[in-house]
Amino acid sequence: MSAQKVKGKVYEDRNANAKYDIGEPVLNKVLISNGRDIVQTNQQGDYFVDAIEGLPIFVIKPSSYAPINNALNIPAFYLKVEQQSNKVITHDFGMQRVEETKDYSIALLGDMQVGIIDDIHHVEKLAVEELVVDKPTMVFPLGDLVFDELSLFKDLAHSLSLIGSPMYYVIGNHDLDFGVQDRVKNRAKSYEAVFGPSYYALVYDDELFLVLNNNYPIDDKAYIGEIDDNQKRFVKNALAAHKDKVSRVNVMMHIPVEFMQDKQDFIGLFADYEHVFVATGHTHTQYHRFFEREGQEPIHQLVAGAVCGAWWQGPHDIKGIPFAMMYDGTWKGYWRLNRTDGKHTLTYKVSGYDKDLQMSVFVPEVNQWDTLANALNDDYVYANVFAGNEHTEVEISYDGQLWLPMEYYLGVDPQFERLVLLQEAGRFKSLNVSGIVDAKRKSTHLWRTPLPKTLKKGSLIYVRATHPALGLDHTITRVYGN
Repeated sequence: MSAQKVKGKVYEDRNANAKYDIGEPVLNKVLISNGRDIVQTNQQGDYFVDAIEGLPIFVIKPSSYAPINNALNIPAFYLKVEQQSNKVITHDFGMQRVEETKDYSIALLGDMQVGIIDDIHHVEKLAVEELVVDKPTMVFPLGDLVFDELSLFKDLAHSLSLIGSPMYYVIGNHDLDFGVQDRVKNRAKSYEAVFGPSYYALVYDDELFLVLNNNYPIDDKAYIGEIDDNQKRFVKNALAAHKDKVSRVNVMMHIPVEFMQDKQDFIGLFADYEHVFVATGHTHTQYHRFFEREGQEPIHQLVAGAVCGAWWQGPHDIKGIPFAMMYDGTWKGYWRLNRTDGKHTLTYKVSGYDKDLQMSVFVPEVNQWDTLANALNDDYVYANVFAGNEHTEVEISYDGQLWLPMEYYLGVDPQFERLVLLQEAGRFKSLNVSGIVDAKRKSTHLWRTPLPKTLKKGSLIYVRATHPALGLDHTITRVYGN
């Protein structure tokens, strides 16, 4: 059988009825993809494309236009082709004109990993209720939306839709359909039924956003990080179509670049673009990595941690939410990708706390009641700057006036060691505790300094972190009570 044909029109849906009405303006030069090839609408706003079995047809949102959001605030930019037939399928894509300002603030939500309905309630309290108040331009959940419980997709999508911003979802390895025939083609069936294509593209103002699926199943349980052939051709076509038309490419996917089998091929795709940013999740830690390119600006990757921390484990707070510290000692939360006056910054927000909480400081203390963690005291002050990297300036002061640099330290955060120690000792045995959490991951945003021998008990300790590109100019105070 020859390829299924799909045709239609892209138009400005002025009355928002999701139907083309005579007199509504048509949009030309809009890009439509079948998941591999890209075609362009003509002067009459018409397109004609072959469908590829198992792949949705979708429009690449152009600048200054946006699809109407569905009831889950997911933009209606795609058509799922259910069956192959000799009849040409007709589908029109309606768009509405929108004002896209030069400034934006995009929410990046690392692994939410909900496994039961309780976890969705945690997401509502930690992310939804905050983002409703400080509404982002767009939201990109970065995969592992669920913890293999695909039946929770719609419940989670409903909760996140309450934010009121357009939701552009990314698929993760725990969101895949395993044990299906033709495992690569059918890996996203359940996901696509709720969220739409597992890879696609859009343009906001003068920036291209690529949402990719780099979760490649290799058997009924295992996967690798890799982009399949159809998707790779789509990316090449999308980048070629926007060459010299956009100022920057932002890539949203789940598995970090360094864990991809086709890492070098992936980096090579962006040879024609000077400014490339990648946001991922997956590791339940967060860090920055820069991939050097000869004669070009490095590709900046943010591994954005996890809304769920480390698997929703550990003691619960007054709201019934597990503390769930990430493996590297980061307190669970989410990121913002910001553009202001043409400059890009990244800022981290610890969920449930004031935005000025940007680090944790561990000072030795001797306890008399529960003495188990006393063994972790080693006469150092540790500062974990959640958004930081090795270029962040971290200083300590014992009088608030004279500031001394702290030593950048690749090690395990003692606060996380303490949490795991108490967990293994059964302190949280009545709570939902993960059996895969360990205190072995080194943090890439940890600093330390030895305590002065002359420091008296009851003295104040000040720690300051500064890094403008990461939104850091914060000071925290602790009491030395050892």
